[in-house]
This record gives sequence, structure tokens and C-alpha cells, in this order.
Amino acid sequence: MKRRIPQQNRNKLLPIYLVVAVVVLVVGFMIYRGARKEAGNPIILSASDVPRISAADAIAAVRDQGAILVDTRTSSQYQASHAVGSISMPFVEIESWVDTLDKDAWYINYCT
Repeated sequence: MKRRIPQQNRNKLLPIYLVVAVVVLVVGFMIYRGARKEAGNPIILSASDVPRISAADAIAAVRDQGAILVDTRTSSQYQASHAVGSISMPFVEIESWVDTLDKDAWYINYCT
């Protein structure tokens, strides 16, 4: 015969289960963030978290290291004026082109 846990004892364990679940989720998220950071793909929480480089560094990266300069403004803005050698990939159309990017390439985005 199978022994059953009385309903009263089961209700007493619920807070313990909830605390354990929250701890597991928090630790899992911390490990996930650390792994992303180690892989060079950190979670961006705000605009200040986005790595920035100077115009001179961007020019040198495109010229010497094969970086790809991406203009994320609208197509009409790109046609009016853009950096030499840049490609147009409007941010408003990101869902249509993001899967076409080479994961191993270095992209430098600009929008001004």
C-alpha cells in the first residue's frame, strides 16, 4: 500500500518549494549572463551598455580588420548621405535582414 503525505504537510512544504524555485531561477539567470559575457555577447540592458568606438577607430577597423560598416538609418537618409563603403540596413526593417548577417563578422553600426 502506498503511503500518502497528508494534505496538511503538503501545504507546509509549498513555501519551501517556492523559495527553492526562485533561488534556482536567480542562479540560472546569473550563470546565463556570465556565460554570455564570457562569450563576448553580453546582455544589453540600456544604451550605456552598448560598446562605442571613435570614428577614427571605426575607419581603421573597416580598412585594416575587415569590419563592415552598417548604416541603420532609413533608405532615403542613406541615399542622401552615407559613409563611404557602408551598407544600408534600416533598423525599421531589422526582422527582414538580421538572419542574413554572418555571425563571425564584425559589424559597426551607425545611425547619424
